[in-house]
Amino acid sequence: MSKCVTYVRDTEGKIERKPTVITSCPDDSMEPYKYEEPLVGFPESKVYWANEVGPSVGIAPMTS
Repeated sequence: MSKCVTYVRDTEGKIERKPTVITSCPDDSMEPYKYEEPLVGFPESKVYWANEVGPSVGIAPMTS
């Protein structure tokens, strides 16, 4: 399994990276994080959100 870093999106759509919250990424499925969004200005290139819109927690595969 690879490592993922946690992201949080607030009600205004602001995205915050939580570098101290690292988890293992599943290799075969990102469930329940199924809504992919590209990231700009962060070390990771994409994040997978639990909710398509609105406030949500997400995970992003860490860049080596």
